Amino acid sequence: PLRRQRQMCIRDREREVQRIALREKWRRECGIPWGLHCTRFEDFEPEFQRRALRLCRQYAEDFDLDNPRGMPSLYLYSKEPGVCKTTLMACIATYLVDNWRGDPSSAGLPIRFENGPGLVRRVRATYNIPDAQKPYHETEEQVCAQLCTVKLLMLDDLGKEKPSDFTRELYWYLIDRRISLGLPVVVSSRLPLETGGPLEELVKYDTVNRLIGMCRGKIVTLSGASYRTRKLVP
Repeated sequence: PLRRQRQMCIRDREREVQRIALREKWRRECGIPWGLHCTRFEDFEPEFQRRALRLCRQYAEDFDLDNPRGMPSLYLYSKEPGVCKTTLMACIATYLVDNWRGDPSSAGLPIRFENGPGLVRRVRATYNIPDAQKPYHETEEQVCAQLCTVKLLMLDDLGKEKPSDFTRELYWYLIDRRISLGLPVVVSSRLPLETGGPLEELVKYDTVNRLIGMCRGKIVTLSGASYRTRKLVP
C-alpha cells in the first residue's frame, strides 16, 4: 500500500505539472486581449463595479468547465464604453483556467474569446484564398466547428459589426448550434438584450430570443464613468 501511495503521489504531481503547462498554453491561445491574459477577480477594484464583479465571480464559481452542457449563458450590457465588460470577461476566463483540475491527457482548448468585428473578419478571411495557400489557412468549416463546440464561447463587443445578411446568418448559426449542443456563451455588448431593440437589426429576432432563453435572466448591467479615462489605460 505504501508503494502504491507513493506511485499515486508521483502520478498526481506529474498530472499537475501537465495542467500548469496546459493552463499557460490556453491563456495564450484562447484569444483574450493582450494585457488581460492573467486578469483576476482579486485584482479588480471592487468599488468601481461592485455588483457586476459579484455576479461575474458567482457565474465563474458555478461554472463547470469539464461539464458545461446545460450551464446558463451570461450577458454583460452597458450603454457607456470603458466600464470593464471586457475585463470582467477576462476575469471569468482566467478563473476557469486557474481552477481547472481535469484530465490533462485528453483536454483541448476549452475557451474561445472573440470580439464581434474580429469574428466576422476571421470568417471572411477564409474566403477567396488562392489554391496554393489553402493548406496554410483555416477554413470556414474549421472556424465554425471550433466556435460551435468549444466548451465556453466568449463574444466581446457584440454589436460593433456592420449589420448584414452575413452577420445575421453567422450569429444565428453559432447560437443555434450551441443551443443544440447545450453549450453556453458569455456576451458583452452596448446593445441591450431585448426583443424589439437595436440588437435585432444585427442578429434578427430569433437569435435575440434564443439568447434571452440561454441566459435565463443572467444579464449584468454596468454603468458609470469610463475606467479607461479614469486610469488612462487603453
